[in-house]
Amino acid sequence: MIILSEILFLLFAFFTVFLSIKLSYYVDYLNKHHKVNGFLLAGIFLAGVTSLPEFVTCFSAVFVDNYLLAVGDILGSNIFNIFMICVFDLFFIKKKMFAKLKTNHNLIFILLLINYFVLYLFVGSLSNISLGLIGIPTLCIFTTYFYYLYKLSVTEEKKIVRINDNMSNNITVKVIITVIFMIFSSIILTIIVNKIAYNHPHFSSSFLGAIFLGITTSLPEVITCYSLISINSYDLALDDIIGSNFFNLLILAISDLFLKKTCLFFYSDTGVVTLIILGICFTLVGYINSNKWFRFCYGFFSLAVVVVYLIYWTVNFLG
Repeated sequence: MIILSEILFLLFAFFTVFLSIKLSYYVDYLNKHHKVNGFLLAGIFLAGVTSLPEFVTCFSAVFVDNYLLAVGDILGSNIFNIFMICVFDLFFIKKKMFAKLKTNHNLIFILLLINYFVLYLFVGSLSNISLGLIGIPTLCIFTTYFYYLYKLSVTEEKKIVRINDNMSNNITVKVIITVIFMIFSSIILTIIVNKIAYNHPHFSSSFLGAIFLGITTSLPEVITCYSLISINSYDLALDDIIGSNFFNLLILAISDLFLKKTCLFFYSDTGVVTLIILGICFTLVGYINSNKWFRFCYGFFSLAVVVVYLIYWTVNFLG
């Protein structure tokens, strides 16, 4: 039975990633036929689409009353995203992509750090401190995200780019069908991981959420990021990753609104705290890498993120 759960997880994980890739392709096609700002697309639209598995799995985990699995899924996905862009930075070390960024990404990194610090302060017992019906972490996430949307909305729009291909006119139908299958696959995936957590009680649900769900649901962002880096679209690649991370936090905030008795962030353990600390450190590294101050030691901080993440894996599996 335990082996069957792992096999089913791999099958549905592959299916979810496949659907995410197809959906990203459809979104890219639609973008080329509409007047949308490029960074708005990567930071909001594409990030939202590639984060759809996280959205569904997080809500599914809340539905099955495994709140640690939900939080671990989102926070684990975020640190895996930063880990992978650091891996790509080292893999494409000759490109020195962080040194060739043309856009200032400081704002989103700062907003992400603010949210992580608030999460760190209010996880556990302090999470029930609220302003009205909304917890402080949730309020902070909503406020900073809508501020981020406002800042992106004032950027200059790009021109429409028309291309000729054999894509059929029923692209919208394909998007809807793909989304339906992705939702179904993500729900099943969450149920399977919840079963795995039950079969392996020596692992915390937050860790299993970070590893099984967090990594699996992050693969669409990772694949998209790799494709953008390979064609030297470094700013869009970074916008996709950090935009997805911000959208993932928004998913947590929305999930929290569905819990009437208490705050979602009340359900935390040492695993959740560890993920938040790693989120702070990894986001700070992303902020440092995207600035010119530390170019003299290029690659050092990316290597540090890779080493720390592998240590996190090793300690939790051996512990």
